[in-house]
Amino acid sequence: MTSISLLIYYRWVKWKIPQNVKIHPSAWRDVKAISIIDEKTAGRIIQRMASLGVDPEPRQGDCDSRTVVTLNKKGYRVKRLKCTDTFRYRIFYSYNRKTGIVCIYCIVPRDDDTYDENSWHYKRIKQLYRQWGECK
Repeated sequence: MTSISLLIYYRWVKWKIPQNVKIHPSAWRDVKAISIIDEKTAGRIIQRMASLGVDPEPRQGDCDSRTVVTLNKKGYRVKRLKCTDTFRYRIFYSYNRKTGIVCIYCIVPRDDDTYDENSWHYKRIKQLYRQWGECK
């Protein structure tokens, strides 16, 4: 996919994302980076993000990752979506039941750092949770 067609694709996709799903620009950058390596996987991740607007709490089993458990204990109501078609990535997001808003913070490759409290995405999730105006 050329850079121009990729840009058109992302604009089209943003138009198709349900209005109750807010995707932070840094999460879009994550998707774009993934698409450079594997366009099919990036497409599946986008489908998963869109599906959160319809089913924000998919029944894939409760998340017991250290990152989510620790963040929740500290007052950050964050969830993690396991991408079933592509187990190599995790989508970290929050869901406000009162407003129905889903806020996607980042897409993280599953590796040794995925659940580390000192990882860059752990810090990003905390910062965005506190500061992202649309998702407060």
